[in-house]
Amino acid sequence: MQELLKDKKVSITILILLVVLGLFLFVQFINSIKANRYIGREYSVNTIYVTGEGEVSAVSDIATLNINLSKEAVTAKEAQSLLNESITKVLDYLKEQKIADEDIKSEYGGISPKYTYETKPCYIYPCPPREEKIVGYTANQSITVKVREVDNANVIKTGLAGIGVTDINGPTFSIDEEESYQAEARSLAIKDAKEKAEVLAKDLDVKLGKVVSFSEGGNYRVYSAMKSMDSTYAVAEAGAAVPELPKGENKITSSVTITYEIR
Repeated sequence: MQELLKDKKVSITILILLVVLGLFLFVQFINSIKANRYIGREYSVNTIYVTGEGEVSAVSDIATLNINLSKEAVTAKEAQSLLNESITKVLDYLKEQKIADEDIKSEYGGISPKYTYETKPCYIYPCPPREEKIVGYTANQSITVKVREVDNANVIKTGLAGIGVTDINGPTFSIDEEESYQAEARSLAIKDAKEKAEVLAKDLDVKLGKVVSFSEGGNYRVYSAMKSMDSTYAVAEAGAAVPELPKGENKITSSVTITYEIR
């Protein structure tokens, strides 16, 4: 009798487990049907998409100068020594102008030989190749300088010319912390897209649902005024007034596309 009752309890337990498992599988099946209820249709949901534009204006707060130094000599050691003297003179001057070390960057440099080709009379064909001969060496160094007091950029450029630097490009004006302006432009673009979507939904007599997709075009800058004044050679004249260069206004623009579900 006890064995019979024990077997009955086991059977009831198994039956309960089977019922629970069946309910679980049924729920999973229903969820699967819901997830794939749009199979065979052209679109899974009804949507609209809108584009938005955002624009932020900012004045340049960084001026960049590119300094190119070059020295020639008979030996590589002598050329490098002369170049080192010029570099030291430039760095000392920049220090006097309160330019921080982190705003001075060495871009590239090196030493290259200078060749001449000996020519000899040739009476037969083909003529033997001309012999090349090293007659000296050229040492080069390029330095990029960030000037945070942008109104002093042309003053510093003129001062560098005064200590013998004759190859200077710039200043080129830009924005130092541009990422924050890009984020602001993106926020304005999203706001613009959302407002357009709300107007469109009202006209269509529908309601906006969740955002289905979002994409952002490349942020780009537009300069509404002259942004740079490039010069290959800088000339300094004693007593000459140094003009203040226009920095220009930077317009940073963002474009976004947002797709909304409608119902």
